[in-house]
Amino acid sequence: MRSPKLTFKPLTVALAAVLLTLAAGLPAAAQDAMDETMHDTTNDTMSEPASDAMMEAPAIETVELPSPGSPLVAVRLQFDAGSIYDPAGKEGLAALTARMVGDAGTAEHSYAELLDALYPMAASINVRVDREVVLISGLVHRDTVDRYTDLLLEAVLSPGFQASDLARHQGELEAYLTTTLRSSNDELLGLEALQQEIFAGHPYGHAPQGTVKGLTAVSMDDVKSFYRQRFTRANLLLGVAGGYPEGYVAKLQKKLAALPAGEAGRREPPKEPPVKGRNFTLIDKDTASVGIHFGYPLPVNRADADYYPLMVANSFLGEHRTFHGRLMQQLRGERGLNYGDYSYVEYWYVPPYTSSPTPNVPRRQQYFSVWIRPVRPETAHFALRDALYEVNRLRDRGLTKDEFELTRTFLTNYSKLWAQTLSDRLGFHMDSRFYGMPYYIDEIESRLATLTVDDVNKAIQKYIHPNAYDAVFVTGDPEAAKVYLESEEPSPMTYNSEVSDDVKKADETIEKLPVKPTKIEIVPVEEMFAG
Repeated sequence: MRSPKLTFKPLTVALAAVLLTLAAGLPAAAQDAMDETMHDTTNDTMSEPASDAMMEAPAIETVELPSPGSPLVAVRLQFDAGSIYDPAGKEGLAALTARMVGDAGTAEHSYAELLDALYPMAASINVRVDREVVLISGLVHRDTVDRYTDLLLEAVLSPGFQASDLARHQGELEAYLTTTLRSSNDELLGLEALQQEIFAGHPYGHAPQGTVKGLTAVSMDDVKSFYRQRFTRANLLLGVAGGYPEGYVAKLQKKLAALPAGEAGRREPPKEPPVKGRNFTLIDKDTASVGIHFGYPLPVNRADADYYPLMVANSFLGEHRTFHGRLMQQLRGERGLNYGDYSYVEYWYVPPYTSSPTPNVPRRQQYFSVWIRPVRPETAHFALRDALYEVNRLRDRGLTKDEFELTRTFLTNYSKLWAQTLSDRLGFHMDSRFYGMPYYIDEIESRLATLTVDDVNKAIQKYIHPNAYDAVFVTGDPEAAKVYLESEEPSPMTYNSEVSDDVKKADETIEKLPVKPTKIEIVPVEEMFAG
């Protein structure tokens, strides 16, 4: 599928004329499975003349994905206002501000009144905060799009900044850190902890939800100041998709021009922190299983050519929530160690609950990671070794031509299923704008079509290095884990049913595989995310 033509919708007549001239040279777009035909909307006119202030305002960067046959309209406002902009000591300010904009009362309506107004439309205003960006979004039927848009704009342009809303969100975010992560969800705990270890001392190094101490330090004045600084036209990427009426985007842009102009340019994150040795963090938590995670920074993202051969290698090793990856086949399929085992070459949003990549969580800096879903304590040492064995095998052996061809074909077709909904397609187009690259789903097919097995194996040699990583265990007996990690004693497996001779032979190597931890730290779960 060719990428639809994406247009910048300017706020001035002069800019419209320029873009109309440029658009004339762009190729026409093909229909996709949802009949999302594209049209040139640069001739749309506003219902009202622009004021002098509006004429001076810079254009709002916009991604449009018209689908005239769709009864739905998706609106996404993505601000460069993620947690990397949290001041030291006030971690959570970005999340609190986003919630005070998209999940709170306005200057005209209380939070309860806003919910009452949205309910008949079967609509909501959704807020998501990640390291780099904040997303405020909604999906609504086109019959109610005007009323919904009025409420959405009211929330974004005129937050109420009520003390009761701030207290509610401080409590909810603290509960996520202390109840969801620390107490009730071992998998999310380990996944977040690994990111914090990999990016320690880096702006990515704390959860988007903040820290317990940071949340309590945030005042209403802090929220108002962050809103003025980050929720600006320069920091906004607007996305609109679906069966919206003619002139809708221009009107939306005109209203959003009431935001402060702001300064263009994202905060440049420092270079990824190097990982030296094999550093283990053992989180001491009352749990009957052991969750295992390890990884290290990667100096590539979707905009880089090397990302795509790595993507193929990773799919072969451990494609998320599929059974064809080596990790899943060997740890679960052949040995029955746990429910699932996966690997990643970029951040994956809430992997316990998603089966395909989530758009609108772009990050310029990424990381390689392996996720071993919880195992029985008596098999944890072997499970770690087995996963390391597979990563070592990938690095030492690479892919054969047949393995490469099969994996490439699978990934080319599988990736086309990631953008099945209108909102997801819009989100992936917005991600591509963030990275400054062609439409991601099309780019996968284009890049993979020209790859060779040698390209993939060269990328493996360049980027897969299992001798230096950060690792996180979530375990009820960290002292025992520390002992077996340091001892390097064999960890033989005992099976309840017969396994193949190939498995038995591999186990002889796996059970003695050196781990050689450089550092082991035991952290009580109560100290996680404290700040």
